[in-house]
Amino acid sequence: ALPPYWLIRNPSEVVKTRLQVGAEGYYEGMSTVDAFRLALSNGNSTSDGVSDLYQGYSENVLYGFPADIIKFVAYDTLTGGKGKKGVSPVDGAVFGAMSTAFAQVLTTPLDVLRNRIMADPKNVAGADEAAGLSYVDRLVKIAEEEGMSGLFAGTSPRIAKAVLSGAIQFATYEETKQKMSQFFMRRQ
Repeated sequence: ALPPYWLIRNPSEVVKTRLQVGAEGYYEGMSTVDAFRLALSNGNSTSDGVSDLYQGYSENVLYGFPADIIKFVAYDTLTGGKGKKGVSPVDGAVFGAMSTAFAQVLTTPLDVLRNRIMADPKNVAGADEAAGLSYVDRLVKIAEEEGMSGLFAGTSPRIAKAVLSGAIQFATYEETKQKMSQFFMRRQ
């Protein structure tokens, strides 16, 4: 499900990231529409602009898979592997917040790399690829040049966001499971 998801989300993520970091040509107060126009105008043709909106696509997918796997395995572990029954929405919120935060901490280096690639309208990060640097090589390069603080830049805000999103996601999931179960029990 992740590749189709990122096909839809990647363009907005690129624009958001470039606006946040103030990438060349992007400025505070710039409208989203103007930011999309700027991204589309990069390059010599419309296809260059569209491909610019998908900069970092593979990195988004490579980040998303481990983040989701870690989150769901941690959630299953925290809930005792109860599976179909027995987790209240409140417990789902608590365990979801914890598991999502845990997953986000572990995948922060992947997030740092993907954001740097998306924030780069001139595709300087693409120079790393052209130089033969793999995904792992680029992570090692950040570690060597900036240390662990470079790899884990932005961890605190990611944890704060993860706690909220994980609590909402898993509380909603558990509440929905309970309501669906009640609905089908009444139909029998």
